[in-house]
Amino acid sequence: MATVCYSRNNLYSRPFILIVSQIIISNLISFIPYMTVLLPEILLSKKYALKTTWINHSSCTIYVYSSFVMLHFSFVLTLNRFVAIVLPKFNVFLESSKLYFLFLFVWLTAFAISSANLYYCTRNFEVSTLYWVHDCTKQSGGKLFFNFIKFWAIFLSITMLAMYSAIIRNIRRRFASINNETQKKYGMNTLGITKYERSMLIQAALTSGGLIIGAISFSFLSKVLIKIFDQKALLPINISHCLYIILYRCTLSTAFFLTNECARKYLCLRLRNNVVKPISQVQQNKLPEEVKPIPKKKITGVHEEL
Repeated sequence: MATVCYSRNNLYSRPFILIVSQIIISNLISFIPYMTVLLPEILLSKKYALKTTWINHSSCTIYVYSSFVMLHFSFVLTLNRFVAIVLPKFNVFLESSKLYFLFLFVWLTAFAISSANLYYCTRNFEVSTLYWVHDCTKQSGGKLFFNFIKFWAIFLSITMLAMYSAIIRNIRRRFASINNETQKKYGMNTLGITKYERSMLIQAALTSGGLIIGAISFSFLSKVLIKIFDQKALLPINISHCLYIILYRCTLSTAFFLTNECARKYLCLRLRNNVVKPISQVQQNKLPEEVKPIPKKKITGVHEEL
């Protein structure tokens, strides 16, 4: 996705590229806890368990920090689309240097939430059950803070869903205002608006819908399944939670390539030129002299590159 956004001939605005780059950075940071907790706990023996405790706590703090950074920048990305389509007169703010102050505010807000989480709650990751353990009852006000975190995440996801709904309504309003006299132009705009509306629906389902489903499954569904199936359901639930966390990190790139045909074609072209061609050249160089293909004469007037 970064390859497509930072290509020379990309059609994306500067705010979109900057916001997407922040989400990519937060996604990369979110994989650090899995690498620093899972690998030492699995590979090292039990006598090193105490030495990896501080790594576990630090990684849990990084996990909370990266999760809220990704959540906030997903909200900023939705806000960018909402302003560009529904409120274009306010798009000047996102095009100016004030956008960097917004980025700084988002990073500092996520840092403040993760610092408060470190104070009020105790978190660690149990490798044997693949469970993120959190205890917010040791400090006074810890339970209130934990409820605030859940409310904040659900509030942002519902707000993003509402903004996507406003975007889709605005697209349909433009579709209804097309002049029926020019039938050819009407048909072209119908196709383009339908594609864009479908892309917005996919992005809303993957981003906002994924957050709401995750909040419901983490908060309510897990408790119901444990009450029904007892502790036998704990490990499958934790595995599904870990898979959800990993897969949700891929929602932005998935929605991006599902709804953008030009990006898919550009990525295929880059992979074909940078991966497939070098491999074929290496295989040809390994052939014996008598088996090597005879080079063809270059014919003038024929373009080899498309």
